[in-house]
Amino acid sequence: MAPLSPALAPLERAIAGPDEAWLRERLAATGAAARDGLATAFPALARRLGRTGLAGRVDADGVRADLGAWRRCDAAGALLLAAADPVEDERVVDLFRHGDLEERTVLLRAAVVRPLSKATSDLLDEVQRTNVVAHLEAACCDGNLLVRALDGGLLSRERFDRLVLKLAFLDLPLARLDGVRARPSTELTRMLLDLASEREAAGRPVWRDTLRMAAGAPTPGTVARVLGGLEHGDAGWRLASAEAFATLARPDLAPFARERLAREARADVRAALERALSTR
Repeated sequence: MAPLSPALAPLERAIAGPDEAWLRERLAATGAAARDGLATAFPALARRLGRTGLAGRVDADGVRADLGAWRRCDAAGALLLAAADPVEDERVVDLFRHGDLEERTVLLRAAVVRPLSKATSDLLDEVQRTNVVAHLEAACCDGNLLVRALDGGLLSRERFDRLVLKLAFLDLPLARLDGVRARPSTELTRMLLDLASEREAAGRPVWRDTLRMAAGAPTPGTVARVLGGLEHGDAGWRLASAEAFATLARPDLAPFARERLAREARADVRAALERALSTR
């Protein structure tokens, strides 16, 4: 196997264990043999390598991933693709479309640490259309693939916003969307606040991270929602509102935060309000 890129090196440690020899044999293949072998190796990964969880992080070459969300079979899939490079974009997408739920999960996790290509864009299109939460998590959570694709021009701002909206609809935490909070837009804010209004009207829970995201690119009504959230009965919602208040950076709103601070019992919410006020 050729030397690994820094982004993939942490995965090498994950493959030690049962059936390592089987995997090493396939990693040793080169050229067309390695590429052709992907179609038979991927269906066997979850069964042969298993789903044991990993630990650690990838942070190299602009790629970030929390390996705590990965499994041994995911690491094996990423290494097999790397060993077979250059893999045609069409072959990668074909592997996805003909794979079962598990194979698709492995392939999407591998996409998080692979170089950007047309296949990245095509796979994110597939993810946009899916209702399989595990696939959305594999591609969009616990790594920075979304922002890499946006910044690299492979994902339009509209497609990025719609993917984030879908993740909000599924109540996936903003904290797991690496770098997304730093990429706000007024259109995304509008869509998130519309979703919040629909949920409220239906008596359904609202994505707790709505205000954290919206405060980065406020639209009419955002400030009112943030201030109202400071009085919410749910402490988690108040915490999100306090952090959104800090993002707004509006000195004229400081009296509202001070008034809430005087009555806030939760230590984490108090700390967030104090941090916000200390920057003014």
